[in-house]
Amino acid sequence: MQALPDFGLDPERAALADELFAVNLRVHDRAMSLVGPMPTPPDLTMQQVRVLGHVAAQPGIAGHELGRLLGVSAPTASGLIERLVEKDLITRVDDADDRRVRRLHPTEAGLDVMRDMDSMFGRALGVVLQRLSVEDLDLLLRSARAMLAALERLQAEES
Repeated sequence: MQALPDFGLDPERAALADELFAVNLRVHDRAMSLVGPMPTPPDLTMQQVRVLGHVAAQPGIAGHELGRLLGVSAPTASGLIERLVEKDLITRVDDADDRRVRRLHPTEAGLDVMRDMDSMFGRALGVVLQRLSVEDLDLLLRSARAMLAALERLQAEES
């Protein structure tokens, strides 16, 4: 197992985090063996998937910023963006402060593609739902809610 980054945690949290990451890795490996790797949309290239992933992760990113992230020229980035706009997976919106800049946002269809690709946990959960007790399902739900609340607090702090 690869070493975890130093999160600057106290020893008790660090020990729990180590165990959580180790268990999560085992869950990932077992889920992969049950349901296989993430499905890749047949009509998208890997570079288009990368673009969509960046736009979904950073809604409002500018085309030139995306090109820099991908390490491609402006015309190449523009072509990738255009194909995803044509597929209705991203939209371009004029920047309110600088009309020369177009901001990129995922459409609901684009978010659905990313969700489908990132659905291994959901697919694995579907396979084991009948084997989990109601108590275990409740525990998973409470854990997911705690994670969501922490992510929302962090996002609010960064805003």
